[in-house]
Amino acid sequence: MGEDFRGLSIQIGLHIIEDESQDIKLHYTQKERLSFMRINVLLSVLVLFSLLASCNLQAGQAPGTQPPDVERISSDIDIVGTAVELTSAARLTEIAGSVTPTSAASPTFTPTSTLTVTPPAASLPTQCNPLVTTNVVANVRSGPNTAYDIVGSLALGQTAIVAGRNDANTWWYIDYPAGSGSHAWIAGSVTTASCLPSAVQVVAAPPFPTSAPQNDTSSDDEGDDGSSGTPDLVAYAMQYYVVSGKKVHVMVTVKNTGDGTAGPFIVNWMANQDLGGCHWTMTKLAAGKAKNLECDYTYEWGANKYTSTLFVDSGGNVAESDEGNNKDYFDVKLNQ
Repeated sequence: MGEDFRGLSIQIGLHIIEDESQDIKLHYTQKERLSFMRINVLLSVLVLFSLLASCNLQAGQAPGTQPPDVERISSDIDIVGTAVELTSAARLTEIAGSVTPTSAASPTFTPTSTLTVTPPAASLPTQCNPLVTTNVVANVRSGPNTAYDIVGSLALGQTAIVAGRNDANTWWYIDYPAGSGSHAWIAGSVTTASCLPSAVQVVAAPPFPTSAPQNDTSSDDEGDDGSSGTPDLVAYAMQYYVVSGKKVHVMVTVKNTGDGTAGPFIVNWMANQDLGGCHWTMTKLAAGKAKNLECDYTYEWGANKYTSTLFVDSGGNVAESDEGNNKDYFDVKLNQ
C-alpha cells in the first residue's frame, strides 16, 4: 500500500502543480508564478504528510514515536517535494520561454484632413502715370517760354500728365485739352514732378507765333518799333517757387498789348497785398512786346499763404488805351 500511495501522491502532486501552472501561466508574471508555486508545493506536501501520518499510525503506539515505515514515507515525501519543485521550475521555465512579451502599441496619428497653404499671389508693380503737381496757381502756355500765349492755368495742387519736356529740361509738355493737339506747356519751376520714367521724350518747341509778343531782349530793356499809337500795359502773369523756408523766387511778366511804345514806367510786385516786394523801372516797352522781371524775396511775417499784387505803371505815367488791366493778384503759398 505504501508504494501505491507514494505513486498516487506523486501523481496528485504533479496534477495539482500542472493545474496551478496553467492558472499561473494565464494570470501572473514569472516571478509571481514561482512564488505561488512554492507555496502550493509546500501546502501539498503538508497535506500528503498529514494523510500518510494518519494512515500509518499503529494502534497503541505512542504518538511521539515513528515507525520505520513512516520514516521511509517521510523520506519519500522529501523526494517527492524535491521532484515536484524541480518539475515546477522546469515547467515554469518552459512557460516563460513560450510567452512572447507584447509591448504597448505606439499610438498612431491619422490626420483627418490635409492643411493646404496657398501662397499669396505675387504682387504686381503698381503702375502710375508721370505727373506734375502745381505748387502755385500756374499759367499753361502754348510753348516752353513766357513769351508764348497763355492758353489756360492750373490751380494750386492740380495735376497734369507729363507727355514730354523741352530740350533744356525746364518746361513740361503736358496733356491739356485747351492746348494745341490737347497738349500745352507748364514751367518746371512752379511744379513738382512724380512717377517719371528714367527718360522723358524731348518735344520740340513750336515756333513763336507772329502775333505773339516776344520777350524784349534789347540791352536797355526798352525796344521801340517807332509806332506812334497808344500803348496798353498789362499785368500779364506771375510765377514763383519757394527757394527755402520763407524765401521765394518771383518772376512777373509785363506785356504791351497796345499799338504804341510805352515808357517810362515802374513795375511793382507787392508780396503781401500792398506791403514789401520788388520793383523795377522800365525806360520803355515797344508795342506787342513782353518783359519778364525776376527777383528773390524773403517773407517776414508768420503766415504760410499770402496774396501778392502785380502793379504795372503804378505811378500812372503812361497814357494807355485801357487803364483797368494794370493790376492783378496772385496767391503765394510757402512750404511750411
